[in-house]
Amino acid sequence: MTIKYVALLKRREGMSHEAFVAYYETRHAPLILSLLPGIQDYRRNYLRGESAFASPGAAPPDFDVMTEIVLADRTACDRFLARSAEPDIARKIAEDEENLFDRDCTRMYLVDERASPLPSAAADPALRALIDERAIMRGLARFARVLDSKDWNALGDVFAQDVAFDYGTGEERKGLAALRDNMTRFLDNCGPTQHLIGSVTVDLAGDRAVSRSYVQARHQRAGDAAGAVFDSNGEYVDCWERRPEGWRIVRRDANWQTHAGDPAILSAGSGDLG
Repeated sequence: MTIKYVALLKRREGMSHEAFVAYYETRHAPLILSLLPGIQDYRRNYLRGESAFASPGAAPPDFDVMTEIVLADRTACDRFLARSAEPDIARKIAEDEENLFDRDCTRMYLVDERASPLPSAAADPALRALIDERAIMRGLARFARVLDSKDWNALGDVFAQDVAFDYGTGEERKGLAALRDNMTRFLDNCGPTQHLIGSVTVDLAGDRAVSRSYVQARHQRAGDAAGAVFDSNGEYVDCWERRPEGWRIVRRDANWQTHAGDPAILSAGSGDLG
């Protein structure tokens, strides 16, 4: 169980807020971390102007920063306290504090932190839909980069192992291995490619979704940077499912509208393309 201390600290008289923050961040905080190893989390919360909420007649705050120090457990805390009590360490800390704090106002407390659970995204259908749609959009973007980098081992980041697909030939094939074969037998034969995916629509239905996206794919001949290209333009219609590993495409239908250029760049004609 972590252990947390909170210190309420006031800057020394005559020191501006800007100078106080600068010294604390660039001098004192690094000193503390160098002298007292084992701190798991170390934060400074500086007051910003007047109180956001205060009762009428409330006294102004008598501190300028609330510092939080978190230690991993009781053993780490005991080491922290013992180290800070060593005469040489205590002296170095005190000398530097004189440059920064009104030490007569320093207070430090051991606190018991409690956090309230926040509403999950699942409790807000609109938020859940936005998160799901973003995941699917990112999946399509990931797919384009997998193709253009020819990172075939990453196809599973986007497609389910049991994916079914028809890449425009009228022949349905199944499985991630078959999809990889479809990609490699064309794209491994050509040079650089660029797949642009856009005009995406996503229709969600619980743990299932259908996306429709336009694709423009440019293929260049291997070893011929200034030579002919082959362009394919069409649409991906993808059926998605939420799997334990995230959203995955379980079916893809590629509908090609136009081709332009030299199909021999793919060394296999203009059949089922990337």
